[in-house]
Amino acid sequence: MEKVTMHAELEMLRKEVEALRKQKAEREIKEAEEEKKKLEEDARVQAEAEESAEEIMDSFEEGKAITNETVSDLIETVKKDYNNLTPSSAIILFALGALLGRALSSK
Repeated sequence: MEKVTMHAELEMLRKEVEALRKQKAEREIKEAEEEKKKLEEDARVQAEAEESAEEIMDSFEEGKAITNETVSDLIETVKKDYNNLTPSSAIILFALGALLGRALSSK
C-alpha cells in the first residue's frame, strides 16, 4: 500500500465530508418535495370531499323541501276531502280502514 501523507488524508476526508453534505442536502430537498406533493394531494382530496359533502347536503335539503311540499299538499287534500264527506261516506271509510288495519296486523 502506498503511504498517504497527513495532508493528503485530510484532503480526502474533506472531500468525503463535502460529498456526504451534498448527498444529505439533496436527500433533504427530495424529502421536502415529496412532503409538499403529499400535502398538496391531501389538500386536493380534502377539497373534493368538502365539495362532495356540500353537494350531498344541497341534495338532502332539496329532497327535504320537496318532501315537505308533498306532505303539505297531501294534508290539504285530505282536509278538503274530509270537509266534503257525507256522514255515511265517513262511516264506510272508517269501516274500510278498520278492516284494512286488521288484515295488515294479522299477517
